Amino acid sequence: MRFGLIGCGDIGQLRAQALAESPGLSLFAVSDVDEARARTLGEQHKAMWLTDWRKLLDEPLDAVIVSTPPPLHEAMCVAALQSGKHVLCEKPLARSPEEGRRIVEAAQAAGRHLGTGFNYRFYPAIAEARRILDSGQIGELAYVRSYAGHPGGSEFTHPWVHDVKVMGGGALLDNGIHVLDLTRYFLGEVAEVKGFRTNGVWGFEGCEDNAFLLLRNHDGRIAQVQASWTEWRGYRFWVEVFGTRGCLRASYPPMLLRVTWSEITGGPAQSKLHLFPAFQVKERLKSYRWTVIQSFVAEFDAFVRAARGEKTQGATGLDGLRAVEIAHEVYRSSAGSTGF
Repeated sequence: MRFGLIGCGDIGQLRAQALAESPGLSLFAVSDVDEARARTLGEQHKAMWLTDWRKLLDEPLDAVIVSTPPPLHEAMCVAALQSGKHVLCEKPLARSPEEGRRIVEAAQAAGRHLGTGFNYRFYPAIAEARRILDSGQIGELAYVRSYAGHPGGSEFTHPWVHDVKVMGGGALLDNGIHVLDLTRYFLGEVAEVKGFRTNGVWGFEGCEDNAFLLLRNHDGRIAQVQASWTEWRGYRFWVEVFGTRGCLRASYPPMLLRVTWSEITGGPAQSKLHLFPAFQVKERLKSYRWTVIQSFVAEFDAFVRAARGEKTQGATGLDGLRAVEIAHEVYRSSAGSTGF
């Protein structure tokens, strides 16, 4: 499958490296408004480089990766889909539910596959947690708790990350969007959303420092979610899944999964810690970027299979839309609270 890449920034560069490590996939063309950046990445991967993303869509591509800031997602995704390409769009899929719905509708009309870049689904701790839940080892699902946070400051890699006109919101649409997706991945479809948000630390207009959510699925099971820009200890996330006979906690960094279970509800508990030593060692040698690239490689494999009509664990455009809809339901219900 031949890919085009729109957006040659840091994530785009990691996507290009992951394609280079993916058997049967090739990077055919790249595009960026920064000519030097497009040329450098194109030459590095022996791909055509362009500064006009619309011209990239005229090339003989099978799929397009959209790796640009959110305000550009709708126009780029819709045009790529209408040109007959499958599309993988980085998170968040859109700034608003309205933009996201138009992207999803374009995919449906074109009969092309639309994926959302929720690569955390492919972190081995998350993948193994999903397998264990499905196996019944911890019993039936009872509830979910999840968290994602970073300290802000240097983590605000671009000024637009905390610009509501660009992102559509704050922590919940930034780092929090990943755990929103993971929570729904374990909980199932969300039927009801309640939440609050605060911005008393950084004070960015329209952008929350912290968001606190309660979600309920159609079976009445509950999830708690928090997204934060005030995690002073550094970037981290975790998902805890509780069942009727045990629980599991997948977390990063480091990549860990702790599973606790019993044969009967309330019985003697057993526990196992999954360490994923390859990831522990490789990250020390090559930084977090190695882990991200490995997750992208796995995500690409799922994306290609999904484009062929297979059911995979990869996030679809609808998954991306639902995460944005949940975030904006919190924004709607908390409108008028302090700072918003």
